[in-house]
Amino acid sequence: MGQMSQTSGRRRSVRISDVAAAAGVSKTLVSYALNDRPGVKASTRAHIVETARSMGWTPSMQARALSVSRAYAIGLVFETSPEALASDQYYTSLMAGLQSVLSASRYSLVTEVVDSPEAEREAYLRLARDGRVDGMVIADLRQDDPRFALVREAGLAYASLGWPPEPTTMPVLVYDESQAIRDVVEHLAALGHKRVAQVVGPQANAPARLRRELYEKLFAEHRIKSRWVESDYTAAGGRAATTRLLGGRFAPTAIVYSNDLMAVAGMSAAFARGLRVPEDISVVGWDDITVSQYLHPALSTVTQHPFDDGRMAATMLLEAIEGREFDEPTWTPNPRFIPRESSGPAAR
Repeated sequence: MGQMSQTSGRRRSVRISDVAAAAGVSKTLVSYALNDRPGVKASTRAHIVETARSMGWTPSMQARALSVSRAYAIGLVFETSPEALASDQYYTSLMAGLQSVLSASRYSLVTEVVDSPEAEREAYLRLARDGRVDGMVIADLRQDDPRFALVREAGLAYASLGWPPEPTTMPVLVYDESQAIRDVVEHLAALGHKRVAQVVGPQANAPARLRRELYEKLFAEHRIKSRWVESDYTAAGGRAATTRLLGGRFAPTAIVYSNDLMAVAGMSAAFARGLRVPEDISVVGWDDITVSQYLHPALSTVTQHPFDDGRMAATMLLEAIEGREFDEPTWTPNPRFIPRESSGPAAR
């Protein structure tokens, strides 16, 4: 047993997660610091030792009370539908990249699919409470994302796919979409398009919102009128959004989509209305899934690297679990626009 702390008149053992939460670091980092193991900065070690002492720890009790039992697993929780997860190649490629590293280690990947922020919070708390994971991969970031506070309070390491809302020494992977978006807009402007619509992903998702906003800004700079419709990354959602746009008063000459799956379904919706791609309407996707180049017409799209991102995130997260601190974010290859046959001159 460790030292005891007084809380609301009751005495209980101070746990490793208590020290980790108070210090704002992972449980593994607390163990490394208090057991004088390598891989911890001197300033961080001093902060952890002082935090532990203020909570009542004594050096003679550290090795026994702060030993860490490993789950040898990392977690990944998706707030989406199982159908969207199964059909979106981005997510499957990301998980394949994670697994390519984990399968060569002692670690496994624990995934959960939830349908609401409340269920997501419970999943994080359950994984931490039950000791099922040593760290988390956090994807699809949001504004003021609550998941970072959850992993910090649980004393878990994490790897973030995007800029977190707070300073951290955990691994952060980032890339810049702006040039790819600018290339799409300039491509459509050069083809004479003056009315362009967007079918976007859920706007609670910070990257989806920022992408939509940058498209709107650049469309305005090129004097292109624009509209957007929110969807859910599924084929059914993409088809419904496209049908709504084509049946409305805006009459776009081109539509850009937030993933290829919605773009392919959008092309189907256009064909169903007797429209030709790209003679009557141009289509641009995002992700460059395998089938995109084999369609007729081949889909203009933006290529990403989710498999490589997953592989890098897993590698760095395992290092973080072992106590490594990361002073700077890691920049991964930027997305790149690939023009193909589905985008052509604007219809008159």
